[in-house]
Amino acid sequence: MAEPTNARTFQSWEDAFQYPIPVVRKLEKRLRADIEENREKLRTLVGSSYRDLLGTAERIIDMDEQMQEVEAKLGDIGLKCNTRALERIGGNTLRLHKNNARLKADEFAFASQLPVLQGCSTVISRLLRRSGSSLLAAKVLIIARLLHKSLTSSPSSAPLVDTLRDKLASLRGRLLRYIDKIFANPDVEQATLIESMHAFCLATSSTPTDVLRHFHHARLEAITDRLKQSLNARTDILASMKLFISTLEDTQSIFPKRLAAALETSKSLPLLEDPTVLELPELQLDIHGRWIEGNIQRFTPQPKHDQLQRSSAESMLRTWAANAIKSFLVELSQKLAPEENLQILVEIRRELLELWLASLQLNSTSDAADIVDDLRKVMMERIANVARSRSTNLRSAPQAILHAITHWQTGAHDSKVNLWDQTTSDIDTSKGASQITQRILDRCHGRSRPINEVLNVFEEWVQSIQDIQNTVKTMKEQRWDENPEDVAEEILAEPPQVLLSNRDPKMLEETLASVVHDAFETFREELQQIGTAIESQDHQGDKAIFVLRSLRELRQRMPKLGVPLASSFSASLKDTSVERTCRKLLASSICEIPIAGFHKSIQRYLKFPNSPARPLWEGNPPLPVQPSPAAFKFLRAVVGKMGSAGHDLWNVQTVQALKVHLVEERTSKVLALVEEVPARKTDAETANERKEGTGEAGADSVGEDEGDKSKESDEAASPLNSAEVVPPVAGSLEKYIQLLFDIAYLNNALQAPSEHSSNQQDEYGKSTTELSSKANIDKSALQRLEKSAADYWRKTYLLFALLA
Repeated sequence: MAEPTNARTFQSWEDAFQYPIPVVRKLEKRLRADIEENREKLRTLVGSSYRDLLGTAERIIDMDEQMQEVEAKLGDIGLKCNTRALERIGGNTLRLHKNNARLKADEFAFASQLPVLQGCSTVISRLLRRSGSSLLAAKVLIIARLLHKSLTSSPSSAPLVDTLRDKLASLRGRLLRYIDKIFANPDVEQATLIESMHAFCLATSSTPTDVLRHFHHARLEAITDRLKQSLNARTDILASMKLFISTLEDTQSIFPKRLAAALETSKSLPLLEDPTVLELPELQLDIHGRWIEGNIQRFTPQPKHDQLQRSSAESMLRTWAANAIKSFLVELSQKLAPEENLQILVEIRRELLELWLASLQLNSTSDAADIVDDLRKVMMERIANVARSRSTNLRSAPQAILHAITHWQTGAHDSKVNLWDQTTSDIDTSKGASQITQRILDRCHGRSRPINEVLNVFEEWVQSIQDIQNTVKTMKEQRWDENPEDVAEEILAEPPQVLLSNRDPKMLEETLASVVHDAFETFREELQQIGTAIESQDHQGDKAIFVLRSLRELRQRMPKLGVPLASSFSASLKDTSVERTCRKLLASSICEIPIAGFHKSIQRYLKFPNSPARPLWEGNPPLPVQPSPAAFKFLRAVVGKMGSAGHDLWNVQTVQALKVHLVEERTSKVLALVEEVPARKTDAETANERKEGTGEAGADSVGEDEGDKSKESDEAASPLNSAEVVPPVAGSLEKYIQLLFDIAYLNNALQAPSEHSSNQQDEYGKSTTELSSKANIDKSALQRLEKSAADYWRKTYLLFALLA
């Protein structure tokens, strides 16, 4: 049977004996322990209750004593509570309180006004820092000044008051700068502007006249300062013009009525009763307000709101506008001075004039037309100056040419450009044929690196002139009469479209034509120096080629600027002698070796006893029908030299110069040789000279290979020539007749232009007269010989294409 857990659950004592004896004994011990524990608890409870009972008894005794004392005092009070005694006690108490208040009033006022003064500086700092109301800051500043004055007059003044004085002075300066910043903002609303003017009037005790004067001063400084900034020129100029226009509008709108109305509102209520001031938490006026002196609490500003009249305001505005526009124009000129971009200048001009013309509906003054003219003048002067500076850059091209010929480097400046160089095959064709086409054109026209450098300089100048022309076109295309309500036509002497899109572009065109003409004149003078420099230096032929190619390339690029400027440029080159000089030097360089070879050949030929080509003569009497090898090789040598110099050089003028030079040199050489030939020689001398001549014939001919020389030697030593026996006198005549044919043939080949034809005919007549007399030929034979020479030239001129 399980052991019971708790004996208290038994219903009777008999339930306990249902368990074994050991269990019953355990239950007994447990019950005895519980009885002992309960006895101790009961003893403790009875002891504590007894102590409480003793305490209660003591409190009852104390209450009895207190009741007795209260009853005694109430009885005493009842004896003393009569009307006379109460009145006497009340009067004494009131007098005591008044005396204490009077003693502590100054202390309480100082203690309250000092935190309000500190709060004023905090409020002003917060308003200025957060761009708050300038008018509220000015009101608080006035309160702070009054409080400071009161505190400094108090006998209990503290060093903190002096510190706050310096802080208030600093805050006043910050407030005035904040107001100036608002004045300088062209986008500020007029309500805010009026509030700032009201604040300035309160902070400085100024009249409306002073406010207007300071407002104009601040705006003028803002206009000039904005133009002096080194930021975007277009933005600064337009912002300054907007500021000028807004000043005119704001002055006419605000002064004097609206400002006077705003100033009058400040007279209606004391500052400490202003709701905006009472709501400031930093001042704690709900706590300290009753301790502030009465004169401060009742202070009301009294600005002179009606001091400024409208006529005075208009007069001040006109004076300021005149000074402001002068300063604006001066600063505008300085601002535009570094600007070289014509597109930006034209855009600034358009926006600036549009801005001013649009404002004329609200600011239609008598000076409006003058301002338009002044703005036009400043802008057009700057655009014209840019055009002048760009036009003068043309002198860089002749300077580059002069530098090249002065610092001439053989192999670099006179390098020959061959179309069939192997480097042509290395050209990249991945981007199309444009690159290879350009390279081929460069080689065909002899555009070497030094010439390309000159062209690059000239191309920059051409591009700058094209920019000016585009500027003129843009100005002509601008429209200024699109607004039907525009009053500019009524104010200005001429419609804006005529002034701005006709007269100004026309003036710029005239300026461009004038400066370009001056640039061409300078260019011509520089070229004269180039011609003089070449004549006094070495490598004249190569330098002449370089100059001729450079001038040709420059002339070819001039049509980009239009017919008038291209014609003017061509005229300037036509008037100069540099091309003529370079053509002469080129002709001299080309002809030097061929003429020397021709001179030697004629010299040897005249030593022959007779003409080697005598068997080929035709007709009756027999006359030559083809030139001698010396004449033919002479032309071949000249054409070869011309080709080696470059096929691109030989235009009509250069070929003509070459022909003129050849005619002069040929005539002088031939006549000199003919005069040197003796009239008669012995047979033995003639035979010896003939042998020497036939052995050397063709050995020194110019421009031919060894095969031609050996062939000529063979022909000279042929049995036909050696076997023929000719009398000495007849052989001399044949030589002169053949030489006469050569002169006629060369005369056809070197036919000069019309302006040189008379000189050429004179030279030719001189040669034919001298040779005809020595050859003893009649006039008919001479005419037949000349006809044969002309026929043979018509058959062979294609062999000498560069001369044809």
